[in-house]
This record gives sequence, structure tokens and C-alpha cells, in this order.
Amino acid sequence: SPKDLRKQSVVEIQTPDTYDEDGAPITTGLMDGRLGTLEPRQRCKTCGNTAIRCPGHFGHIELAVPIVHIEFTKIIFDLLKATCRNCGRILLSDDAAKKVRSRIEKFNKLLVVVPDEVHKTIIQEIKTKQCPHCATAQYKITFEKPTKFIEQTEAGSEPLTPSMIRERLERISDDDLRILGLNPEVARPEWMVLQVLPVPPVYVRPSITLESGIRSDQDS
Repeated sequence: SPKDLRKQSVVEIQTPDTYDEDGAPITTGLMDGRLGTLEPRQRCKTCGNTAIRCPGHFGHIELAVPIVHIEFTKIIFDLLKATCRNCGRILLSDDAAKKVRSRIEKFNKLLVVVPDEVHKTIIQEIKTKQCPHCATAQYKITFEKPTKFIEQTEAGSEPLTPSMIRERLERISDDDLRILGLNPEVARPEWMVLQVLPVPPVYVRPSITLESGIRSDQDS
């Protein structure tokens, strides 16, 4: 989750630069000393160890605007189609949802795990044009690769921005997510729209040393 990424981070990266003119790592840059160290006798500013014993530490970048993670576009598309655009509830009546939960529970008892096909079938069965909970009209949503979602409203085609998508995903309840095949305790759907990026420790993306002894400014 974004909260976990920030909690595990030792520094927020705010500049794309790596080294200054003297070859020293720039503070809050991509080679900030708190992320670890590559120099043999230099000590890490986070743990105090040298390069041999420093495990490396993650930083993070706060994104100016949310970004849809390309790996999860199909899941996001299914969730948008299966839930209300207004209240976020699954587009099934209470009775229908109860029957679906019973079906899922049977698979849990027989197989211990619910096959993905069961949840896919449930999503395919949802084809209502009005929310059974708040009576809001539902519109057709189309997906264009790589990450573009368009809603066909009465006023015409309206692109759904990552911020709009994230707000809709946030409204989906934990109980409804379990029906749709997600475990909300470890994977909330709004996390698929990125707000923060992890920055790996420096030792997994080392820069080269030039003949002058200064490390290259081209961060890998």
C-alpha cells in the first residue's frame, strides 16, 4: 500500500540528479546517502555500515498525479464494470449477492480455495443498467490500451482520469471485494492506481566510475 511504501522508505526523492560537481551524492537525489553506499570506506547515512555490511534502504517518490499501473488494467476494468459508479456497491441485489456468497462458500469448503473462474463468471453475470442499491444509472465503460478508460455517458464519451478511477475503487466495500475475488486485507484495488513509487537501494542500480574517478551522472 502507499502507506507501507512511505513507512519503509528512509527518504523522499525530490530531484532526478545523482551527483554534484565534486562527485558527492546529492541530498534527496537518486543516490542519496541514506539509500546505502557504494564506496568501500564510506558509511551509510541510515545504518552507519560500510558498503560490505549495509543491506541498502528503499526511498520513495511522491507522484504529482496518480498513475494507473499497467499490470492491473484488466482487473480495474472488471471492477469498474461490476460496481456502481456512484456508491461503489457491487451491481447485485442483496438476495443475488447472498446467493453468490453461498456459491463461493461451497467452493471454499470443497476445495479450500476458490478458482479464479468462479469470480470471473460472477463478474460476467453482472449486466444491470441501474444500481440496485442507490438507483444510479450505469454507463458502458470501454478500455483502450495501454491505460485509457472511457465512459459512454448521456453527454457523450468521457475519459476516466486515474484520480476518478481511484476514487471509485476506494468506495468498493471489503465484502464486495471478496465476492469479486480480491482480499482487501492485503490488496485494496485503489493501490493499483499508483500515488507513490519505491526507489530501490543504490547497490541494485550502481553507476559506473569514469576515468577521472567521478561516478557517471547517468543513473541506471
